[in-house]
Amino acid sequence: MIRLAPLLSLLLIAACAAPPPAPDPDAPAIAWAAKVCGATPQITLAPRQTAPDLRAFLDTLSAALTREATAIRAAGPPPVPDGQPAVDKALGTIDAAQKSLHQAGSRLAEVPPGDDAALQQAVADVNAGMGGLADAGDPKATLRQNSDLDRAFDKAEGC
Repeated sequence: MIRLAPLLSLLLIAACAAPPPAPDPDAPAIAWAAKVCGATPQITLAPRQTAPDLRAFLDTLSAALTREATAIRAAGPPPVPDGQPAVDKALGTIDAAQKSLHQAGSRLAEVPPGDDAALQQAVADVNAGMGGLADAGDPKATLRQNSDLDRAFDKAEGC
């Protein structure tokens, strides 16, 4: 046992003397991505097929997108090369989705209560008007088009 003590002491000294691991060079981008991911809404509401319920669902979507856009803006400029154009594009997609949601809500407001044919036509119109907004539900898909941000999202906890 006495002979092990010096060996253990040397191992402890060597372990303590080892330099700390180098910080991740992506740390600022990872922190930025974590802020954005923290605001990503989870929408689980499935509306009934009535005009008021569908309008309420559209309002929920709109509010969630507003919160997400606010979080992206609050995160500040992304600390990666060419990150701001990706942010601008993501925010533009959100803005376009907001306009489509507003138009859809207005179209549903025109449906007379109890008029199933008018409701079906309004839903068809709404679906046609929102078909091109697939990335609006997840602006991170647009942000991930920047390879540095994509790597940061992969490394960020909760993303």
